[in-house]
Amino acid sequence: MAYSSRRMYRLVLFFLSLSGLLIMRLFYLQVIQGPQLALEGLNIRVQELPVDVARGEILDRNHLPLTNTAQQYSIVIFPGQVEDKPVMLTRIDSIIGLPHDLLEASLRRLNSNEYPFRLIGGIASNTAKQINDMQIPGAVAVAEKVRYGHGALAAHVVGYINSADNKGVSGIEGMYDELLRGSQPEYVAAIVDASQQLIPGLGYKRMKLTAGNRETNIVLTIDKQIQQKVEQIMDRTIVKGAVVVMRPNTGEILAMASRPAFDANNLSHYLEQNSAPLLNRAVSSYQPGSVFKLVVAAAALENKTVKMDDVFFDPGYIDVNNTRFQGWDYERGPKGRLTITEAMAHSSNPVFIEIALKIGSDKLIVMAQKLGYGSRTKLEFLGESEGNLPEADQLYPGDLANLAIGQGFCEATPVQIAQTVATIVNDGIKIEPYIVSSLTSPEGITVKRFHESHPNVRVMSRQTAERLRGMMAAVTQYGTGQAANVEGLGSAGKTGSAETGRKNITGQGINHAWFAGYAPLEHPNYVIVVFVEEGMSGSNVAAPIFREIAATILKN
Repeated sequence: MAYSSRRMYRLVLFFLSLSGLLIMRLFYLQVIQGPQLALEGLNIRVQELPVDVARGEILDRNHLPLTNTAQQYSIVIFPGQVEDKPVMLTRIDSIIGLPHDLLEASLRRLNSNEYPFRLIGGIASNTAKQINDMQIPGAVAVAEKVRYGHGALAAHVVGYINSADNKGVSGIEGMYDELLRGSQPEYVAAIVDASQQLIPGLGYKRMKLTAGNRETNIVLTIDKQIQQKVEQIMDRTIVKGAVVVMRPNTGEILAMASRPAFDANNLSHYLEQNSAPLLNRAVSSYQPGSVFKLVVAAAALENKTVKMDDVFFDPGYIDVNNTRFQGWDYERGPKGRLTITEAMAHSSNPVFIEIALKIGSDKLIVMAQKLGYGSRTKLEFLGESEGNLPEADQLYPGDLANLAIGQGFCEATPVQIAQTVATIVNDGIKIEPYIVSSLTSPEGITVKRFHESHPNVRVMSRQTAERLRGMMAAVTQYGTGQAANVEGLGSAGKTGSAETGRKNITGQGINHAWFAGYAPLEHPNYVIVVFVEEGMSGSNVAAPIFREIAATILKN
């Protein structure tokens, strides 16, 4: 009896073990290997052609798309389904009017190729409907997403891909390529039986299996509406240049645009243009001109080199080691006695050179470094320049005089300038700009929040920041930046006209034009930096553009 019980126990144990192994095998085949096996099985009875790349969306802060905003229609041919090849092509030609060389090439492909191919793309939606209504065996018109629509927004922010291998090259496309790029495209397929005939009720289908890596969406801090308004204004006012709009208390980039722009669908057209349309000028470095006087004033006040009621004299020039530095409006004669606020308002070169010489190169460079000059911002955008800030021990008096007015060895990016203004608005606490907010799944579920709050770093005292804001308000109220004042709400900022050392055909010096400021005057919501390459005058060119952008954004 005991022997029989042991036999029964062993038999039950054997069948349980066998069942366990079978369950594990089924789990492996159905759950782990299921998608891949399904794909391999379908390949036996599916003829397919990829129509949409497997790539995540780039979205604005409100999850509005900046990519895949348009679609086009293409005609796809499945050679195995074509009954009469010349007749099929003739029927399509009667509707579209195919070029003769395309007809000949397509006929050769039909005779030699068993694989589906794209006959022609870019057809109108009504034409696509007409083709499908004719139910031509082996021909189907399908909609395809256009990654970059005509006139797409934020071209330099989004960047572009190499369509040949679906790899990101520039902008967000390049920076987050591994996250954006999936491994399984969407395709149009013909579901066929063993005799290669369409299975009734299935026919042509759009399919996307889940085998392989899934793409991820990138959510930016960009506000699509603000970006659109900025670019519309730039298209009318800026041939070459950049605009940055930033939230001063968070560092979020709400808009970032560069001109000239480009169409990512036709890149070869832009490669040899002298205007360098592929260059993102928002993160490229240029001499900041008189905008750098904000740094000089910050260093002077922080180090107590200058008091607010100190009075300086501007004779229209200043001599430094036998070199004469003239005021930007030297022809108008002396400005006379000025406080530091009045000197900022009227952008006095002689006064700020005098102040810089009093401060000394060491303290001025330290303040510039604290504000972020000479190093890349935490934005870490692809291709972002660190600018240029000379070493203090390399500055002779003449070099220091040039630095005081944003000339010489000094270079900064529009994003760095925006960071400076945001720090002043934020009571002296340095604000780090950022542009990527989060990652989401294709279903829109947040996978990761990208921006971690950086520790607050005080660059200058609250009192110094408040005094700088007063100086910037004077610029727009009665100084060089009156054209930037926003009616009713007010604004503040600083003009800049940076000499390039080059001259135009009339012999006039070519300058870059800047205006960097914030709006509204009370409780600022926006820091806006306008840079116009070879724009000549910050007061006459950049300041009015600032006002129009600020007024348009604030109105909405």
